[in-house]
Amino acid sequence: MDLKPPTSNTTSTSSSKRYPALSPPNDNWTIEQLLFWSLDQYHSAAISKTNSHLDALRLQCENECDDVLMLHELAVQMRGEERGEELKDGAAGIAEENVDPQQQQEQQQSVVETEEGQNVHQLKQPPPAATAATTTSSNKPKSSTNKNTTTTTVLVITILSGPHASQTYKLQPKHTQPCLIGRSKGKKFLRNGISLSKDQEVSTTHGKFSVEEVVLDHTEDDDDGNTDNTNSRGGGGGVQKKFYYTDVGSTNGSSVGFEERLEANVKVEIEEGMELTVGHSTLKIAFG
Repeated sequence: MDLKPPTSNTTSTSSSKRYPALSPPNDNWTIEQLLFWSLDQYHSAAISKTNSHLDALRLQCENECDDVLMLHELAVQMRGEERGEELKDGAAGIAEENVDPQQQQEQQQSVVETEEGQNVHQLKQPPPAATAATTTSSNKPKSSTNKNTTTTTVLVITILSGPHASQTYKLQPKHTQPCLIGRSKGKKFLRNGISLSKDQEVSTTHGKFSVEEVVLDHTEDDDDGNTDNTNSRGGGGGVQKKFYYTDVGSTNGSSVGFEERLEANVKVEIEEGMELTVGHSTLKIAFG
Protein backbone atom coordinates (compact mmCIF):
# COMPACT_ATOMS: atom_id res chain seq x y z
CA MET A 1 0.00 0.00 0.00
CA ASP A 2 1.27 3.38 -0.96
CA LEU A 3 1.36 5.65 2.16
CA LYS A 4 2.65 8.69 0.33
CA PRO A 5 0.12 11.53 0.19
CA PRO A 6 -1.17 12.54 -3.23
CA THR A 7 0.76 15.30 -4.96
CA SER A 8 -2.28 17.07 -6.38
CA ASN A 9 -3.47 20.19 -4.54
CA THR A 10 -0.36 19.98 -2.28
CA THR A 11 2.53 22.40 -2.37
CA SER A 12 4.79 20.60 0.13
CA THR A 13 4.82 17.39 2.11
CA SER A 14 6.34 16.99 5.61
CA SER A 15 8.39 13.87 6.10
CA SER A 16 7.25 13.72 9.76
CA LYS A 17 3.57 13.46 8.87
CA ARG A 18 1.60 10.81 7.13
CA TYR A 19 -1.05 13.03 5.57
CA PRO A 20 -1.00 16.19 3.48
CA ALA A 21 0.00 19.08 5.68
CA LEU A 22 -1.92 21.90 4.03
CA SER A 23 -5.02 20.24 2.63
CA PRO A 24 -8.19 18.88 4.22
CA PRO A 25 -9.20 15.24 3.61
CA ASN A 26 -10.47 14.42 0.14
CA ASP A 27 -11.52 11.39 -1.83
CA ASN A 28 -7.94 10.63 -2.84
CA TRP A 29 -6.80 10.03 0.82
CA THR A 30 -6.36 6.55 2.09
CA ILE A 31 -7.99 5.32 5.30
CA GLU A 32 -4.66 5.32 7.10
CA GLN A 33 -4.02 8.93 6.15
CA LEU A 34 -7.47 9.90 7.37
CA LEU A 35 -6.91 8.15 10.72
CA PHE A 36 -3.58 9.89 11.26
CA TRP A 37 -5.14 13.22 10.38
CA SER A 38 -8.03 12.64 12.84
CA LEU A 39 -5.65 11.67 15.66
CA ASP A 40 -3.57 14.76 15.07
CA GLN A 41 -6.65 17.00 15.15
CA TYR A 42 -7.80 15.39 18.40
CA HIS A 43 -4.33 15.76 19.90
CA SER A 44 -4.18 19.46 18.98
CA ALA A 45 -7.66 20.09 20.43
CA ALA A 46 -6.77 18.21 23.62
CA ILE A 47 -3.61 20.24 24.11
CA SER A 48 -5.47 23.49 23.51
CA LYS A 49 -8.22 22.48 25.97
CA THR A 50 -5.66 21.39 28.55
CA ASN A 51 -3.85 24.71 28.34
CA SER A 52 -7.14 26.53 28.77
CA HIS A 53 -7.94 24.47 31.88
CA LEU A 54 -4.46 25.04 33.28
CA ASP A 55 -4.81 28.79 32.87
CA ALA A 56 -8.19 28.75 34.62
CA LEU A 57 -6.86 26.61 37.49
CA ARG A 58 -3.81 28.85 37.84
CA LEU A 59 -6.02 31.93 38.11
CA GLN A 60 -8.31 30.24 40.64
CA CYS A 61 -5.32 29.11 42.72
CA GLU A 62 -3.92 32.65 42.80
CA ASN A 63 -7.27 34.04 43.96
CA GLU A 64 -7.65 31.39 46.64
CA CYS A 65 -4.06 31.90 47.80
CA ASP A 66 -4.80 35.60 48.25
CA ASP A 67 -7.88 34.73 50.32
CA VAL A 68 -5.88 32.29 52.46
CA LEU A 69 -3.17 34.88 53.11
CA MET A 70 -5.77 37.46 54.11
CA LEU A 71 -7.43 35.00 56.52
CA HIS A 72 -4.00 34.13 57.94
CA GLU A 73 -3.27 37.79 58.62
CA LEU A 74 -6.63 38.20 60.36
CA ALA A 75 -5.98 35.10 62.47
CA VAL A 76 -2.53 36.35 63.46
CA GLN A 77 -3.98 39.74 64.42
CA MET A 78 -6.77 38.18 66.50
CA ARG A 79 -4.32 35.83 68.21
CA GLY A 80 -2.07 38.77 69.01
CA GLU A 81 -4.94 40.61 70.67
CA GLU A 82 -5.93 37.51 72.67
CA ARG A 83 -2.31 36.95 73.66
CA GLY A 84 -2.07 40.54 74.87
CA GLU A 85 -5.14 40.07 77.07
CA GLU A 86 -3.76 36.77 78.41
CA LEU A 87 -0.46 38.45 79.25
CA LYS A 88 -2.29 41.20 81.15
CA ASP A 89 -4.40 38.67 83.09
CA GLY A 90 -1.35 36.51 83.69
CA ALA A 91 0.67 39.45 84.98
CA ALA A 92 -2.13 40.34 87.38
CA GLY A 93 -2.38 36.72 88.55
CA ILE A 94 1.39 36.44 89.00
CA ALA A 95 1.43 39.68 90.97
CA GLU A 96 -1.16 38.25 93.36
CA GLU A 97 0.57 34.84 93.56
CA ASN A 98 3.96 36.46 94.30
CA VAL A 99 2.62 38.12 97.42
CA ASP A 100 4.40 36.69 100.44
CA PRO A 101 1.71 35.25 102.77
CA GLN A 102 3.74 36.18 105.85
CA GLN A 103 4.26 39.72 104.56
CA GLN A 104 0.57 39.98 103.63
CA GLN A 105 -0.38 38.74 107.09
CA GLU A 106 1.82 41.39 108.72
CA GLN A 107 0.21 44.04 106.52
CA GLN A 108 -3.25 42.82 107.56
CA GLN A 109 -2.28 42.96 111.21
CA SER A 110 -0.80 46.44 110.74
CA VAL A 111 -4.02 47.66 109.10
CA VAL A 112 -6.14 46.15 111.88
CA GLU A 113 -3.94 47.64 114.59
CA THR A 114 -4.06 51.04 112.88
CA GLU A 115 -7.86 50.91 112.70
CA GLU A 116 -8.00 49.82 116.34
CA GLY A 117 -5.79 52.76 117.34
CA GLN A 118 -7.99 55.18 115.43
CA ASN A 119 -11.15 53.78 117.02
CA VAL A 120 -9.63 53.93 120.52
CA HIS A 121 -8.52 57.51 119.91
CA GLN A 122 -12.03 58.43 118.84
CA LEU A 123 -13.47 56.80 121.96
CA LYS A 124 -11.04 58.74 124.14
CA GLN A 125 -12.18 62.02 122.58
CA PRO A 126 -15.98 62.18 122.82
CA PRO A 127 -17.85 64.93 120.95
CA PRO A 128 -18.62 68.22 122.77
CA ALA A 129 -22.25 67.26 123.26
CA ALA A 130 -21.25 64.06 124.99
CA THR A 131 -18.74 65.97 127.16
CA ALA A 132 -21.43 68.42 128.24
CA ALA A 133 -23.80 65.60 129.03
CA THR A 134 -21.12 63.92 131.12
CA THR A 135 -20.43 67.16 133.02
CA THR A 136 -24.08 67.83 133.83
CA SER A 137 -24.70 64.24 134.91
CA SER A 138 -21.55 63.77 137.02
CA ASN A 139 -23.68 63.05 140.08
CA LYS A 140 -25.38 60.07 138.42
CA PRO A 141 -24.23 56.48 139.06
CA LYS A 142 -21.28 55.33 136.93
CA SER A 143 -23.19 52.23 135.79
CA SER A 144 -25.35 54.32 133.45
CA THR A 145 -22.59 56.26 131.63
CA ASN A 146 -21.65 53.54 129.10
CA LYS A 147 -25.00 52.04 128.30
CA ASN A 148 -24.97 53.05 124.65
CA THR A 149 -21.28 52.51 123.85
CA THR A 150 -19.51 49.62 122.15
CA THR A 151 -15.86 48.77 121.54
CA THR A 152 -14.17 47.52 118.39
CA THR A 153 -13.63 43.78 118.50
CA VAL A 154 -11.63 41.64 116.11
CA LEU A 155 -11.60 37.93 115.50
CA VAL A 156 -8.25 36.31 116.26
CA ILE A 157 -8.07 33.10 114.24
CA THR A 158 -5.25 30.60 114.70
CA ILE A 159 -4.71 27.68 112.30
CA LEU A 160 -4.24 24.58 114.48
CA SER A 161 -3.75 22.00 111.73
CA GLY A 162 -3.44 21.73 107.97
CA PRO A 163 -1.04 23.13 105.36
CA HIS A 164 -1.21 26.59 106.97
CA ALA A 165 -0.77 25.47 110.59
CA SER A 166 0.58 27.98 113.17
CA GLN A 167 -0.54 31.03 111.16
CA THR A 168 -2.64 33.65 112.92
CA TYR A 169 -5.07 36.12 111.36
CA LYS A 170 -6.86 39.13 112.79
CA LEU A 171 -10.15 39.81 111.04
CA GLN A 172 -12.45 42.76 111.46
CA PRO A 173 -15.65 42.11 109.53
CA LYS A 174 -18.02 45.00 108.88
CA HIS A 175 -21.76 45.10 108.40
CA THR A 176 -21.46 45.61 104.64
CA GLN A 177 -18.14 43.81 104.15
CA PRO A 178 -17.75 40.31 105.64
CA CYS A 179 -14.37 38.61 105.80
CA LEU A 180 -13.98 35.74 103.35
CA ILE A 181 -12.13 32.44 103.76
CA GLY A 182 -11.19 30.13 100.89
CA ARG A 183 -8.46 28.88 98.58
CA SER A 184 -8.51 32.06 96.48
CA LYS A 185 -5.56 34.48 96.40
CA GLY A 186 -7.76 37.45 95.58
CA LYS A 187 -7.36 40.84 97.26
CA LYS A 188 -10.42 40.34 99.50
CA PHE A 189 -8.87 37.17 100.91
CA LEU A 190 -5.35 38.56 101.34
CA ARG A 191 -6.21 41.98 102.77
CA ASN A 192 -9.03 41.25 105.20
CA GLY A 193 -9.69 37.54 105.00
CA ILE A 194 -8.01 34.14 105.07
CA SER A 195 -6.40 32.56 102.00
CA LEU A 196 -5.83 28.81 102.45
CA SER A 197 -4.26 28.43 99.01
CA LYS A 198 -2.37 25.22 99.91
CA ASP A 199 -5.42 23.33 101.21
CA GLN A 200 -6.85 21.57 98.15
CA GLU A 201 -9.97 20.49 100.06
CA VAL A 202 -11.03 24.11 100.57
CA SER A 203 -13.27 25.71 97.96
CA THR A 204 -12.28 28.92 96.19
CA THR A 205 -14.76 30.81 98.37
CA HIS A 206 -15.52 28.49 101.28
CA GLY A 207 -17.20 30.66 103.89
CA LYS A 208 -17.47 34.14 105.41
CA PHE A 209 -17.31 35.84 108.81
CA SER A 210 -19.91 38.53 109.45
CA VAL A 211 -20.93 40.80 112.33
CA GLU A 212 -24.19 42.23 113.61
CA GLU A 213 -24.93 44.76 116.34
CA VAL A 214 -27.80 44.15 118.73
CA VAL A 215 -29.14 46.76 121.17
CA LEU A 216 -29.58 45.20 124.60
CA ASP A 217 -33.01 45.56 126.21
CA HIS A 218 -31.82 45.35 129.82
CA THR A 219 -28.70 45.08 131.97
CA GLU A 220 -27.96 43.26 135.19
CA ASP A 221 -26.33 44.73 138.33
CA ASP A 222 -23.84 42.73 140.33
CA ASP A 223 -23.44 42.79 144.12
CA ASP A 224 -21.30 45.96 143.95
CA GLY A 225 -23.95 47.84 142.02
CA ASN A 226 -22.03 47.79 138.71
CA THR A 227 -23.83 47.22 135.46
CA ASP A 228 -22.93 43.89 133.80
CA ASN A 229 -23.74 43.35 130.13
CA THR A 230 -22.98 39.64 129.95
CA ASN A 231 -23.50 39.22 126.18
CA SER A 232 -21.50 42.20 124.92
CA ARG A 233 -18.09 41.79 123.30
CA GLY A 234 -15.17 43.72 124.73
CA GLY A 235 -16.73 45.07 127.95
CA GLY A 236 -19.95 46.58 129.24
CA GLY A 237 -22.25 48.60 127.02
CA GLY A 238 -25.70 48.82 125.57
CA VAL A 239 -24.75 47.50 122.12
CA GLN A 240 -23.76 43.90 121.64
CA LYS A 241 -21.67 42.70 118.71
CA LYS A 242 -22.38 39.20 117.50
CA PHE A 243 -20.11 37.42 115.08
CA TYR A 244 -21.25 34.68 112.73
CA TYR A 245 -19.72 32.15 110.37
CA THR A 246 -21.56 31.04 107.21
CA ASP A 247 -20.61 28.25 104.84
CA VAL A 248 -21.46 29.69 101.41
CA GLY A 249 -22.08 26.31 99.76
CA SER A 250 -18.56 24.86 99.65
CA THR A 251 -17.90 21.48 98.07
CA ASN A 252 -16.58 19.71 101.20
CA GLY A 253 -18.50 21.78 103.74
CA SER A 254 -17.58 23.13 107.18
CA SER A 255 -18.03 21.76 110.69
CA VAL A 256 -17.73 23.07 114.25
CA GLY A 257 -15.57 20.86 116.42
CA PHE A 258 -16.44 17.23 115.81
CA GLU A 259 -20.08 17.94 115.06
CA GLU A 260 -21.78 17.12 111.79
CA ARG A 261 -21.44 19.25 108.68
CA LEU A 262 -22.94 22.74 108.87
CA GLU A 263 -25.86 23.57 106.64
CA ALA A 264 -24.91 25.75 103.68
CA ASN A 265 -25.86 29.45 103.75
CA VAL A 266 -27.02 29.26 107.38
CA LYS A 267 -25.08 31.49 109.78
CA VAL A 268 -23.75 30.07 113.04
CA GLU A 269 -22.94 32.34 115.98
CA ILE A 270 -19.26 32.32 116.94
CA GLU A 271 -18.32 31.65 120.55
CA GLU A 272 -15.02 32.20 122.35
CA GLY A 273 -12.62 29.32 121.69
CA MET A 274 -14.80 27.73 119.01
CA GLU A 275 -12.95 25.38 116.63
CA LEU A 276 -13.97 25.43 112.98
CA THR A 277 -12.92 22.83 110.40
CA VAL A 278 -12.71 23.68 106.69
CA GLY A 279 -11.05 21.18 104.34
CA HIS A 280 -7.92 19.81 106.05
CA SER A 281 -7.56 22.93 108.21
CA THR A 282 -8.79 23.41 111.79
CA LEU A 283 -9.21 27.00 113.03
CA LYS A 284 -9.54 28.22 116.60
CA ILE A 285 -11.47 31.47 117.01
CA ALA A 286 -11.05 33.96 119.85
CA PHE A 287 -12.15 37.55 120.42
CA GLY A 288 -9.48 40.22 120.41
